[in-house]
Amino acid sequence: MTRRAITGALLFDGSEAPPASGGTVVWEDGRIVSVGPDGTLDLEGAEVIEAGGDALLPGLIDGHVHLSFDGTLHGVDTVATEPMETVRERAFRGARILLGAGITTARDQGSRHGVAIEVAAAQRAGEITGSRILASGRGITPTGGHGWMIGVEADGPDAVRRAVAAEIERGADVIKLFPTGGVLGTGAHGFDLVMSAEEVGAAVAEAHAHGRLVGAHVHGVPGIEMALDAGVDTIEHATGITDEQARRVVDQGVALVPTLTAMDVLVSSDVDLGAELQARVDEVLAVAASGIARAIAAGAVVLAGTDAGTPLNPPGRLAAEMEILSGLGLGALGAIAAATSRAAEVFRLEGLGVVAPGAIADLILVPGDPSADLGVLARPRLVIQAGEVIAG
Repeated sequence: MTRRAITGALLFDGSEAPPASGGTVVWEDGRIVSVGPDGTLDLEGAEVIEAGGDALLPGLIDGHVHLSFDGTLHGVDTVATEPMETVRERAFRGARILLGAGITTARDQGSRHGVAIEVAAAQRAGEITGSRILASGRGITPTGGHGWMIGVEADGPDAVRRAVAAEIERGADVIKLFPTGGVLGTGAHGFDLVMSAEEVGAAVAEAHAHGRLVGAHVHGVPGIEMALDAGVDTIEHATGITDEQARRVVDQGVALVPTLTAMDVLVSSDVDLGAELQARVDEVLAVAASGIARAIAAGAVVLAGTDAGTPLNPPGRLAAEMEILSGLGLGALGAIAAATSRAAEVFRLEGLGVVAPGAIADLILVPGDPSADLGVLARPRLVIQAGEVIAG
């Protein structure tokens, strides 16, 4: 039985409560056993780590990544023709990179040939050291739809239902849909609907019948309306969400995963995107942030996800997304909750996202105070996953 403790920490419990200074956390066999002020807990037999006033938080949760993409400008397309061994190695490496960045859990929202399912299984079996992965396998998209290179093409409600069932049979933890066009890569572009209401409804019904959550890639008001009508669990991007739709999101308990950093990094780079891609990026940027700000003001649950793997957007940049969400109305403590306790609640990750007795000991120690500067989360001093010190 391994017993460890961290003392002298600025302690964030994963909620929006202000941090407590001088905190101690004790864990053994992968679970937190006690939390309290320094000097009040039994440390007998524990290996003690001194925090020295640095911040201790739950391990972070990136709500939207793509492990099979390589992060280059054209990688969204080239992944379709790369040798699978290359794609597989990249996906396993991405899980390790995420963990080193303090992201102890991540939800993969589509990978070529569903390779993220392999990564998830290997991590759970203890065969690799990497971020804990919730894998959607292949996304469901119509013929020629957005995301075809990391998806399975299916047309009509029956084919969509069979595609969902097949991904679940292959080991998918969650289901990903592509009801609208997108920004990157070949396939359907823009805000137009490319799946029917019947197809999306069939997918959601099949997934829910098997106890799986559904995330829908959506740009544009019609797509958001369709996703809400169908009863999806999370809306990815939610570009251009209206005030009325934000109220529906709140009423229906749907979570939003905006992935704003994916577009932000493109416009802040010196890379020539070309006129066509630049126009699509600009279309999203014109309405994305303002819509998410309205949703936050309405009380919507907004989670932190990076879309890692998309162009110029490598794994591990969750702090950047959190900074954007903070500025749109979540505030620093709200952004921390979005990447910890709220994500765990939405994704049904029991025991994760919080620092509390009985919780899984996923912890990160970072220099400074993230409630004053979320950027410090990008520089973890120590990463602990299920009680094991991984990095630092």
